[in-house]
Amino acid sequence: MEAAAATAPARAAATTPKPLGGTRPIEQGPDGSARDDREVMILLAVAVVGGIVVGLAVAGIHEVVAFLQTLLFTRPIDGEGLEGVPAWRLVAVPVIGTLVLGLLLVALQRAKRLGVTDPVEANALKGGRMSARESATLVGLSIVSIAIGGSVGFEAAMTQLGAGTLSVFGQRLKLSRSALRILVSCGTAAGIAAIFNAPLTGTLYALELVVGGYAVRALLPTLLAAGGSGLVTHVLFGYQPLFQIGPVGGLAYWHYLMAIGGGVVCALVGIAVMRGCTGLEHVLARFKVPPLLRPVVGGVGLAACAFATPFVMGPGHLAIRDLMHNTPGLIPLLVLVVAKGCASVLCVGSGFRGGLFSASLLLGAALGALFHAAVLVPVFGPSVDVGLAVVIGMTATSAAIIGTPIAIVLLAVETTGLHAGIVSVAFAVVVASHLTRRWFGYSFSTWRFHIRGHDLTGPRDIGRLRALTFADAPLEDPPRVPAEARLSEAAAMVANAAPSVVLAVENADGTFDGFLRRDRLLEAALATPDLPTGMIAEKPSRTAHMTDSLMNHLESGKTAIVGRLAVVSPEGRLVGFAREADVLRRYLDEVEAADRDDTAVGYDR
Repeated sequence: MEAAAATAPARAAATTPKPLGGTRPIEQGPDGSARDDREVMILLAVAVVGGIVVGLAVAGIHEVVAFLQTLLFTRPIDGEGLEGVPAWRLVAVPVIGTLVLGLLLVALQRAKRLGVTDPVEANALKGGRMSARESATLVGLSIVSIAIGGSVGFEAAMTQLGAGTLSVFGQRLKLSRSALRILVSCGTAAGIAAIFNAPLTGTLYALELVVGGYAVRALLPTLLAAGGSGLVTHVLFGYQPLFQIGPVGGLAYWHYLMAIGGGVVCALVGIAVMRGCTGLEHVLARFKVPPLLRPVVGGVGLAACAFATPFVMGPGHLAIRDLMHNTPGLIPLLVLVVAKGCASVLCVGSGFRGGLFSASLLLGAALGALFHAAVLVPVFGPSVDVGLAVVIGMTATSAAIIGTPIAIVLLAVETTGLHAGIVSVAFAVVVASHLTRRWFGYSFSTWRFHIRGHDLTGPRDIGRLRALTFADAPLEDPPRVPAEARLSEAAAMVANAAPSVVLAVENADGTFDGFLRRDRLLEAALATPDLPTGMIAEKPSRTAHMTDSLMNHLESGKTAIVGRLAVVSPEGRLVGFAREADVLRRYLDEVEAADRDDTAVGYDR
């Protein structure tokens, strides 16, 4: 029995934790440095080439959508607007188009191809692994949704396209888990950079939303991908800020008051839009509207909103430019705010595929212009420029809904050319972002995860932690005694063992019967030496298998008997004891390792 006890250190050593989630062992160079130069170079090369490919793809998809909108509306929405388009087209295209969209959604649902893993979910749960087929499905549905005038943007589709493409490249090249997660960030950045011609915005957007922090390890490849995509956009379309505004005069105290007040209002509007989208989904489900007709509900509502103001259709970039230079009156602005908010809720809530990024920009721009017309002009006169108010409104609303404040501030710089008033914009963004998290607790992406039952608050690599099992934890190999052995015999076997030792009691067929502490055994052996050992063993309320999740065990909150959990084989034979302290330590070690992977300065692993 002493020999059996002596095997515990050996078993603990044999079960020393190993890297998880596809992370390969550290490769030692001749000088002893822990570097994988080959993977680093491959990662950077894929980031550059992938960024260029994504930029070309986004440009091509823009042209496809413009062509389809010309067929349907006689002109591209974001190129020429819908002024003068016959009213029957504003009704027929959304209604008939959503019927087609409904047919596609039903067909894909029946084929079990409607589920899509987005970049945030891929990095949080799947170690950066995405599917090309799923990404292509979302892109196709988004093209249909935008082509028929949906109040959604290109962002969801283009980030899915970029992240999915680079993830597939990485999987084909058999890159590690950490490298795949970085490539998902690269693809996301490339998609945003191509849409807004804003590489820095794309980079910070990906780091904030998809990586979950300003990881130095991910920064260079993400910036290279965004830069490659932005370069393509620059070559194809030239460099011109997407929402160029005129010069902003010197800073004034009311700039900051406007920023704080605008941040509060935009946070409330953002929360209302997010709740409205999921609320409409629940209403349609509660009234058992057939899946085929759910998008039609959105299409009819969109057509009604378009009668109020055609600016609600499409991503809204042209409308934002018009607001910055040709501000309408107070009533038209109020109508635009209400109609755009309703159109966005109707489209997203009824099943249109697309993002709320661009929609939130136009909604916020209209809020800023409304504040300018209702407050600034009456107080300071008509000479007050509308540009800063529009930028504050669009960035604060976008930050409330999207949840990437630093990226949104950079968006203001890159897409408007704004410099003098950027501090006011930052104030508004921070206020809106903070209040949204305090009052609501989610961005739109994490809110949808919450509604679907995923406890995700960001892209932290939860999948890596969920992959931890008892096979990755150190196990004790305890002294074992037969259940039929007399207490006096069992006591003699452990007379010289450590006072704290816990024995495993086994049945005649080798299955685990229960725990027995040494002090309890010795005390019972003095009183009833002939009693079978199994009679006083502490029976476990539960056991674990080698494939069981450490995370699930810790989250259950259940305390193990004598501070140990018996890990058994499928046949019920004891593999070893897992001490609760060791399980927790192993889990925390993996948390720290994941943090190091995300924040490491270099690429050593």
